[in-house]
Amino acid sequence: MIIDRRRIPRISWQKSPWRIAGFTAIVAIAIIALVIRLVQVQVVQGEAFRAAAQANQIRLIEVAAPRGMIRDRNGDVMVRSRPSFVVGLIPSEVTDVKGELHALASILGVPESSLWEQLLHHRGVNYKNFDEVQVYEPYGPVILASDLPVAKVARLSEQMTDMPGVDLEVQPIRDYPDGPVGAAAFGYVGQITETEYNKRKNEGYTPNDVIGKDGLEWEYDKYLRGVPGGQQVVVDAQGQVVPSIKLPSRQAIPGDTLVTTLDWRLEQIAQQALVDGVRKWAGKKKLAAGVVVEDPWNGGILAMASVPEFDPNDFAADNWKKVSKYLLDPADPLFNNAIGAATPTGSTFKMVTGSGVLSEGLVKPNEVVYDSGAWDCGGYVARDIASGGLGNTTFVPALAASSDGFFYQMAWRLGRVRLEKWARLFGLSAKTGIDLPGENAGNWPTPEWELKNFGVPMEPSEVCMLGIGQGAMQATPLQMVNVASAVINGGTLYRPHIASRIVDPHGDVVKTFPPEIIRQIPATQDALKYVRMGMSKVTDPGGTAYGWKIKDLPFSGKTGTAETGNGAGANTTWFIAWAPSDHPKMAIAVFVDRSGGYGASVAAPIARDILVKYFKKSPEIIQ
Repeated sequence: MIIDRRRIPRISWQKSPWRIAGFTAIVAIAIIALVIRLVQVQVVQGEAFRAAAQANQIRLIEVAAPRGMIRDRNGDVMVRSRPSFVVGLIPSEVTDVKGELHALASILGVPESSLWEQLLHHRGVNYKNFDEVQVYEPYGPVILASDLPVAKVARLSEQMTDMPGVDLEVQPIRDYPDGPVGAAAFGYVGQITETEYNKRKNEGYTPNDVIGKDGLEWEYDKYLRGVPGGQQVVVDAQGQVVPSIKLPSRQAIPGDTLVTTLDWRLEQIAQQALVDGVRKWAGKKKLAAGVVVEDPWNGGILAMASVPEFDPNDFAADNWKKVSKYLLDPADPLFNNAIGAATPTGSTFKMVTGSGVLSEGLVKPNEVVYDSGAWDCGGYVARDIASGGLGNTTFVPALAASSDGFFYQMAWRLGRVRLEKWARLFGLSAKTGIDLPGENAGNWPTPEWELKNFGVPMEPSEVCMLGIGQGAMQATPLQMVNVASAVINGGTLYRPHIASRIVDPHGDVVKTFPPEIIRQIPATQDALKYVRMGMSKVTDPGGTAYGWKIKDLPFSGKTGTAETGNGAGANTTWFIAWAPSDHPKMAIAVFVDRSGGYGASVAAPIARDILVKYFKKSPEIIQ
């Protein structure tokens, strides 16, 4: 088909005033918007953008802030920061790293290899060479040595002009005046690692921070750490420092002060008593042991000690020889036995069995029970680890004498379900929630647990062994001192705590930590009264701690001796105490792992030593 183009009508273009007006309006609106935005950027927000641009050119060569102090309940300083001369390297300013490290090694009197080790293994990162350090940490400072003596500082100051990039300054270093004393509670600090920094950089942490690694230092790091200061420098487009431009230094802001419930004098006494007691018993043999002292009326921890001990100053000063020794020591001095060691508790658990059986009305306080020293627990005859029995006896003398034969019967009367109920009511097999990392929840065995772990059903006879703190049950010194506190105060189970309040550098209180109740234990007041009565007679004739009485200081206690290795291993020894007996100011739990001996011969003397020294009584042994 052929189309005749001549017959197709032509369409002529005509101007549309509406189209022109619309296009003009759009262009006008766009221009107006650009003008408005330009005015906003240049005039309204000009200062903000100018400051942001300048901030992109300014770098901070950091100086750490002094960490906040840790004080005891009376205001005594237990942990502080002290000034220390340190030498650091600003990698971006160094022109001859080999020459400068050689000169520094000569001035400081250290091997050149140790300076290279510090430089190439900063913050837990392993750099292949100095070029990598310059790329990833151009402004450092990379601390090469700290705690320099004045003589070396003077020598270095004379030669620093010939060593660009070497920085000598005073920085705060964490200081624990009494070394190992309190270390179980305080923990220690160290340089932040790359992994830690990546986790915390959104919280304001910097690559050069010193942070808490354990204990209170870790738990309250965000308050204690402060805000770093340092020298501000201007860098060019290549990231190099512009030396001609001088900016003012930024002042560091010290961290907040942590005020605790600890009693520093008691802490010193407890640590020394534990060290002396273990050494007296075991000689040079290392034993794991712990002490916890608690205020039974509010759950505040008054003292905490653990051995083997360590000195947190070694971590603060980067003393890696000693740090490595701690880390490789099979005795694990960094492990806090006071909150982390969970074992059978021996007869100290009879506080729980006694409170439960009396509260359930399964035995009367003055009911006469015949104790032969053994009991048939569903076909298994459980025997007292000490010879014989008490014969006809009642609850109070049976508890004072820690009669296994009597308490086998009490556990049998309670039965497995009710005994477990009371154990859990007193807080066993659950973390207390103390404000420290590393707490152990302990264990209370159930039929399901035993089937899973041992592949056999739970035997009915096990209730007798659990009732005297043997078998597969486990508890920590912290849990047992909390049990004692609940017996003392009438059944209130407090959450143990160490922090009392946070105070900022101006003296204003930032945060307080009031006592917190976990639960009210439904034990009868009569039941708790008779448990207290039995424990008040522990130093009387017939009591398991007879001979440990303190003149003018009546105290209550309960010994514990737990078998290990099915009776073939060394006994683990315990002692629970409180003083004075009539209105206790403190409750104490002492634990010595696999010491051999008995609670009365190993753990009780440690507790007695603490009481004698704290209450300033005569150490004379009274029969």
